Amino acid sequence: MKALFSATAVFLAVSLCSSALAQVPSFPKDEPYAKARKVLLKKGWKPVHEPEAGFVCQKDDPRCKDRPETVACAGTGNANCIFRWKRKGVVVDVNTVGETQPVVTEVTCHAGCN
Repeated sequence: MKALFSATAVFLAVSLCSSALAQVPSFPKDEPYAKARKVLLKKGWKPVHEPEAGFVCQKDDPRCKDRPETVACAGTGNANCIFRWKRKGVVVDVNTVGETQPVVTEVTCHAGCN
C-alpha cells in the first residue's frame, strides 16, 4: 500500500508540474517581442504591472512605451528587458535583448508552476 501511495504521489506531482509547464508559452528563436506580445494577448495572457519594480526604463525608452508588463530594462550592454505576464495562476517572465527591435531570448516561469 505504501509503495502504491508513493507511486501515485509521484505521478500526481509530475502531472501537476507538467500541466503548469505546458502553460508556459514558447516562441521561435529571435521572435520579435512586438509579435510575441500580440500572441500572448491573443492567447489570454495579461500584462502584469509591477508598480514597485523600481527603475524600469529611462524616459522615452521605446522598449517600454505602452508596455505595462515591463519589469526591468538595462540601459547598457545587450539592452536586456524582462516583461511579466499572467494567465490562470501562472506568471512568466519574457526576456529580450535588443534596444530598437527587442527579440525574445527566453521565457521562464516566475510563479505558479509548482
